[in-house]
Amino acid sequence: MTAERTRSLLLAVLGATAVLLVWTGTALNYVRPALQPFLLTGGLVLVALGLAPPSGLLGRGADGHAHQPRVGWLLLVPVLVLLLVQPAALGSYAAAARVATPGGESAYPPLAAPVRGAVPMTMAEFVTRALRDHDRSLEGVTVRLVGFASPATGGGYQLIRFVIFCCAADAEALRVDVRGDRVQRAPDQWLEVEGTWITRPVAGDRDPDPPPPGLVAVAVRPIPPPRPPYEYTLTSGG
Repeated sequence: MTAERTRSLLLAVLGATAVLLVWTGTALNYVRPALQPFLLTGGLVLVALGLAPPSGLLGRGADGHAHQPRVGWLLLVPVLVLLLVQPAALGSYAAAARVATPGGESAYPPLAAPVRGAVPMTMAEFVTRALRDHDRSLEGVTVRLVGFASPATGGGYQLIRFVIFCCAADAEALRVDVRGDRVQRAPDQWLEVEGTWITRPVAGDRDPDPPPPGLVAVAVRPIPPPRPPYEYTLTSGG
């Protein structure tokens, strides 16, 4: 195969891989939903470039005298690995190295109304209010959180949820210490946890690394991994 056609094949395969990741929803393991249209568009452009005449796979190609070294085919290995062994979303193995330290706000809006006896909220809202809200709006409130289990030092587990701005490369882990659950949870098991905040003094504004807040669990339910798996910082794209 000529060098031109080999390059065209690589473009087409890379583009098709991007399209497949978006089509199957696997792209949400790597990027926020607002970036999926750009990934899809980029993939379609690569496929078109790989197929388009005159040098693409649908063209007549070169005369065959200039051949691509066989090592060029090794460029397909990462693509094949991605297709055959699709990496999962970030899990407990990455939580210790990517800890989020949310900042506070001058004022917090009222809590949402309870649903089935508990206030549903994101991990980001719970952690931020628990660490920074001087009005202690979580005190005595039963909340409902979703995250995955990660073994904690000294026993028990933490509930973890990653928050990202753009993609998995900038992900940070939101952590909550869960107390009162006597069931041994498997690492990376997704859970819906209802419970009440363990009251403690609010972290100082200059504290760069406050310990994670605690939650006394009153109900824990295993759930399938949510789609998308992450929470997202606020941007215009959602």
